[in-house]
Amino acid sequence: MSILIIDDIASNIKVLRDAVDGLAEVFFATSGSSGLALARHCRPDVVLLDIAMPGMDGYAVCEALKADPVTADCAVIFVTGYHGVEHELTSLQQGGVDYLQKPLDLAVVRARVFNHLKLRMQTRALAQARQDLADVVAHLPAFVSYWDDQHMNRFSNDVAGRWFGVPAASMAGMALPEVVGSANALLIRRRLYMGPLDAAPAFEMSILNADGGVLHTQASVVRRERGKQDSGFLLLITDVSARKHAELALYDEKERMRIMLDSIGDAVIATDRYGCVSFLNPIAEDMTGWSSEEAAGQSIERVMPLIDGDSGAPALNPVRLALSEDRIVGMALDCVLVRRDGRRLMVEDSAAPVRDRHGAQSGAIIVFHDVSEARAMAYKMTHLAQHDALTNLPNRTLLRDRTTQALEQASRQDQHVAMLLIDLDNFKVINSTAGHAVGDTLLQQVAVRLQQALRAGDTICRQGGDEFVVLLGAIDDVEYAGLVARKLLAALAEVFMVDSRRFDLSASIGVSLFPDDSCDQDGLYRHADSAMYRAKQEGKNRFCFFSAELEEKLLVRHALIGELRKAIEDGGLEMHYQPKVDVRVGRVVGLEALIRWRHDGVLVSPASFIPLAEECGLIVPLGQFVLRQVCADLARLVGAQVAVPVSINLAGQQFDDPALAADIAMTLASYDLPSHLLEVEITEGTLIEDVAHSLENLRALSVLGIRTSIDDFGTGYSSLSYLKKFPIDVLKIDQSFVRDMLTDSSDAAIISAIISLASSLRMDLVAEGVEQQAQADRLLAMGCAIMQGYLYSRPLPFEEMLTLLRRETVFGLAPVPA
Repeated sequence: MSILIIDDIASNIKVLRDAVDGLAEVFFATSGSSGLALARHCRPDVVLLDIAMPGMDGYAVCEALKADPVTADCAVIFVTGYHGVEHELTSLQQGGVDYLQKPLDLAVVRARVFNHLKLRMQTRALAQARQDLADVVAHLPAFVSYWDDQHMNRFSNDVAGRWFGVPAASMAGMALPEVVGSANALLIRRRLYMGPLDAAPAFEMSILNADGGVLHTQASVVRRERGKQDSGFLLLITDVSARKHAELALYDEKERMRIMLDSIGDAVIATDRYGCVSFLNPIAEDMTGWSSEEAAGQSIERVMPLIDGDSGAPALNPVRLALSEDRIVGMALDCVLVRRDGRRLMVEDSAAPVRDRHGAQSGAIIVFHDVSEARAMAYKMTHLAQHDALTNLPNRTLLRDRTTQALEQASRQDQHVAMLLIDLDNFKVINSTAGHAVGDTLLQQVAVRLQQALRAGDTICRQGGDEFVVLLGAIDDVEYAGLVARKLLAALAEVFMVDSRRFDLSASIGVSLFPDDSCDQDGLYRHADSAMYRAKQEGKNRFCFFSAELEEKLLVRHALIGELRKAIEDGGLEMHYQPKVDVRVGRVVGLEALIRWRHDGVLVSPASFIPLAEECGLIVPLGQFVLRQVCADLARLVGAQVAVPVSINLAGQQFDDPALAADIAMTLASYDLPSHLLEVEITEGTLIEDVAHSLENLRALSVLGIRTSIDDFGTGYSSLSYLKKFPIDVLKIDQSFVRDMLTDSSDAAIISAIISLASSLRMDLVAEGVEQQAQADRLLAMGCAIMQGYLYSRPLPFEEMLTLLRRETVFGLAPVPA
C-alpha cells in the first residue's frame, strides 16, 4: 500500500506525513505537475491533495488523476483551509472520496486515511474474488453427450477425453456404465425417470477424471422419445468443483468477517435503505446499550441518538445523509452519543451507503468509536504543553503565541503593549534554607497573587525558577504599565504563610514597551530583562522602565499627582474670579470661579492639572474643594454687601453624581447662602452622554434655584433638541468665535445665530474671550450685552476682586446701583 501527499507547503507535508506514518509507504510532491508524474510511478492507493496550490490547483490534479487509467482508481482526499459546504461538495463532485479541513486533527486524519486504505485492501480482495469467479465461469467444464435407448453413447463434446479419460471418438458406442461408472450410471437412470419428460431435476454426482482426481459435478438429463418408445436422452455434466470450493471459501470469509466485526474496536451498525437497524456488532451493542435482537427494525435515531456537543441540540445521524445523498458522510467532530441508559459518549467516524448486486441502494453502514478519553487526553496534553506544571500558568510557548497576537492587535489599533519581567528578590536563600518544597509552595502562592492583581485579559507566565513575565496588551496609556507594576509590588509585599511560617517577599520588575522600546517580542524581553537588572542594581523591591526618559516622566507625573492630592487636602489651591460685565451700564453682574494651583511658587495652568485630576480620579475631590471655597468667598461678598452670582464649572464625573444637587444644597446651607448666588457651567458633551440622567440632574438643580449655563456653546453638539428639552438658563458664546468675528464672516454668522437662538428660547447670553473694544461694540449691536474677557479684567484673586466690586463705579461707564 502507498500514500501520495501533494502540497506546495513543506510544513503541511510534514504534518500529514507524521499523521499517516506507519500506515503505508509515503511519497510526496510539492506541485500538481510533479505529483501527477510521481503518481504514475508509485500508483498510490490514497492521495492527500491540497486544493490551493499555485499553477495547477487540487481540482485540476484530481481531474488528471481520474483521467489517467494508471491512477484512475486511487482514493483522493482533499485537504484544505477553505470552509463551507460548497467547497466540500465541489471536492466530492471532482471525484474526491473525503474532505479534511484545516486546522487538522491528526487523529482524525490518521483514522480516515486508515479506513480508506482498509477499504482499498478489501476492494482489491473482492475484485480478485470476482475475477476468480469470472475465470471459473469462463472456463467452466461441461460434459455434453447423447445416449440411445440402450444407453449407448452416440455423442460427446469431450474431444480430448478430459472428463473420463475417453476421447469423444472412442466413447462412441460405449455403454453408459463403461464411461461414468456403474454407480453414476445407476444414479443417472434413476433420475432419468423421476420427472416429466423434459424437466428431470438436476442432481450432483462425483466422478473420477482422466487424472484420477474427483470432480464435483452437476448433471442434468433430458429424455427423447419417438412415439411410445424411448429414443434416448441427453446428459449434461458441469464441473461445479470451483463452486464447491468457492462456497467453502465464502463461508470461511464470512466467518472471518463475523469474527473481525466482533473483535475490532470500532462500533458497526448496519441499516436497511429506510434507516432501520439490521445489525450491531458487540462494540455497538456496548456503546448504544441495545442488543442486536432488540435493535432490529428500530430507527437509527432511536438506537443511536446523537446530539451536538456544544448546544445539546439533536444532531442529524450521518446514516440519513449517507442514504439521502448516496455518499460517504463524516460525523461531526463534536458529536455526542446518548446511550440507552442516558450516559454520553463523544464519538466520531463516518457512514456510507451499501448497494446490492444491481447497484441499487440497499442500506447503510455507520462505523464509529468512542473518542471521549482521546479528546480529554488531547486537551490535557495541549494544556500541559502550554502551561507550567508547578503554577499552572502559561509557559514560554503560550506566552510567545499571545505576545504575537498582542503585537499584531496593537499595531492595527495604534496601541501599546507592555512586558513586565518579575524576578523575586533573594528567593534562592529561601530554597536553600527552607527547602525546595516550601519554595514551590511560595511560587504557587505568588502566581495566585499576581493573577489576582491583573486584568482578565492580561497574561502572566512563569519562565522558570522565580522569574515571571506579565504581558499587558491593548493599553492606551504607558503609565498604566507603571500602575500595574506598583500594584504587583504591593501584592507581593503582603505576608506569605507556609505551614505557619511567615515569609516576606519582594521583587524587582523591568518594564519594556511596544513600540517605544522594541517592535518584536524578543526585543521586548531583552529590554525588560535589562530594566529588571537595573532595578536590582538600584536596591531591589522596585520597578524600572527600559526607557530612562519615560521612567523619569512617569515618576514626575506620579509625584505631581501626589502633590495635587496633598494640595486638595491641605487647601493648597486658590480661587480666582473673572467678572461678567453688562456693558450697557458698566456693571459686574456675575463672576466665573477659576481654580489655580500655586506649585513651587508658580501658578500651574488648569489645562495641565485638570486633565491630570480627571485621569487619576481626583476631579471629584477637586470639584468639592471648589464648591466649598466659592461658597466661603460668596459669604464674604454677602458680608461686604457686594455679592453677585458666581458660576462654577462642573466636570463630567461631578455632574454624573446622583447626589450633586443634595451636596450643593448642603454646602449653601452651611454658609447660609441663597441659591440664586450660585450658578453651574456644563459643557455640551457632558449633557448628551446620558440624556435621561442629565435631565434629572438639571431639574434637581433648577428646583434648588440654581441657574445653569452651557459653556463653550457652539463647539460641541449644539442641537436644538436638547436645548428645548433641558432647563438651561444661559448660553456662553465660545471665545473661538469671538476671537475672529471681526475678520471671519462665518464666525460672525454663528454668533448671530446663537444670539437669535437664545432670544427665541428666552435664554441669557454671555460672550467669552472679549479682548477688543470693537468686538464688544459689535456684540452689543448684535444683541449680546453680557461679556467676559481681558478687555474688562483678567481672573483675579479674591481680595483683588473684592476691591474691584467695592468701587463706586466700574470701568467708568456708570455708577453701580445701591
